[in-house]
Amino acid sequence: MDNRLVSAPVSSALVVAAALGMWGCAGQSAPTVEAPPETPTALWHDATAETIGETSDWSNKVELADLNGDGLVDLLFANGGKYREPGEPTKSQVFLNQGPGKPFVDATAEVFGEEPMLCRVIKAADVDADGDIDVFFGGTYETASRLMLGDGKGGFTNVSATHLPKHALSLGDAEFGDADLDGDLDLVLATWGAGNPMENEGGVVVLWLNDGAGKFSAAGGDAIPDKKIRFSWDLEFADVDNDYDLDLMVSSKLDDGGTIYMNDGTGVYTHAAEAMPVFTNNYEYEPMDLNGDGYVDTVTINDGGQIEGQRGSHKENVFLNDGAGGFVHATAESLPDSENLGFDDNRVVYLDYDSDGDADVLLASLSGPDRLLINDGEAHFTVAADVFVGPETKGSLCIQLADLDGDARLDVVMAQGEFEGHEAEQILFGKGLAPDTAGPVVTLVAAGDDGKVRARIHDNKAPVRAFDFESVELVLGEERTPMTWYGESLWSAAAPEGEGWKICATDQAGNTTCSE
Repeated sequence: MDNRLVSAPVSSALVVAAALGMWGCAGQSAPTVEAPPETPTALWHDATAETIGETSDWSNKVELADLNGDGLVDLLFANGGKYREPGEPTKSQVFLNQGPGKPFVDATAEVFGEEPMLCRVIKAADVDADGDIDVFFGGTYETASRLMLGDGKGGFTNVSATHLPKHALSLGDAEFGDADLDGDLDLVLATWGAGNPMENEGGVVVLWLNDGAGKFSAAGGDAIPDKKIRFSWDLEFADVDNDYDLDLMVSSKLDDGGTIYMNDGTGVYTHAAEAMPVFTNNYEYEPMDLNGDGYVDTVTINDGGQIEGQRGSHKENVFLNDGAGGFVHATAESLPDSENLGFDDNRVVYLDYDSDGDADVLLASLSGPDRLLINDGEAHFTVAADVFVGPETKGSLCIQLADLDGDARLDVVMAQGEFEGHEAEQILFGKGLAPDTAGPVVTLVAAGDDGKVRARIHDNKAPVRAFDFESVELVLGEERTPMTWYGESLWSAAAPEGEGWKICATDQAGNTTCSE
């Protein structure tokens, strides 16, 4: 059963061609041409003042999670560490959601204490399998990272000294995922190397393995190739070849192109040198099936250096999966120059803004408009550059999506920095969106020899988070078993004893899809 609905409105009536011309003869009917829908505007409206108020710290990234188990999505901003130099240590910020119509509460001191740090990235997930959200703070410029274990009620304990390897790293990004398929969430890290990342030789990708109770140790020396990658701002776990394990996609600002590492299913990775098209200055590799063929594709931003000598005027690229563990460059057809505006863009997220069953793209830009790329379902995109209502967002470094106010519309949280005078974070509510009516996507369903059922499940939204769903369950008769997210948009559960099971996913707006 698939509840996805096509609900994109046609904005104008059918146009009668040559109504007063050659088709006016008796016995002949005029052909009709359907006018294209108008480009949407004013989809998201600024709600910063009534939610978090004015902030002032340079924030590199933002993470969303339900920190206290009240069913509301809270906000975590990663602060500290400038573009190519450390800057002054500062506190990352935490804002707790109090529900519709109420301001968020700044709970930074109560939740995480007062000690400042240089934090480039925050990631939230349940690492000790107790059902509660835990938080990793990634330190940069050769500083220590932190791990805070949550109690499910908003309280956290700093276990960094006992649960993390003793490494001071310069982290550009981090991701949770079950790299070795042993049932817990491991941690992969993009490192920059020592010193100025614009001038040094770069750093290797680091894999920390989880013992199942949230205690991490460095993977063996052969787990990740000893390849230095220069100034990586983003890495992603993604099942590139649909074999249910998590491969790695690693961006690079200063190398000739990005890197793909293929997983052998046990957490040992090899470099797939020809898998990714080569473009320098790429910032992002968010995975998502953009053309409906069942494989993850990706959009990357800022590619290719300068255009016409204008600093920061770069282009986006669309890479479509070739079905064999690699990608093909599809930008010419997917995102032609008329829709590819070319700015200093910093983050990609996906959403189905019009509930038509495909993933659209929302871009956070530093030098141009934050904008929407509308998917026709076959990875052909049309740009809408006037979708935000509110103050200019000149410092957009990161963007995330969630329904913050419970109205079945996705809202936007933006981390701001780098652009002087535009460091204040921004919240925008999706007041111009229609409520979500499209069911989740459930694909790649299979039972493995290891007794696990696995599937790719998402709501045409990425990154995928637990709060995207009311439930993701393996159903056999009256028996319902919750499935567990293990990276990208992959979920698993122990296979039931019996035949006739199915997977059912209900999204945050209450739409349900079940596998056959």
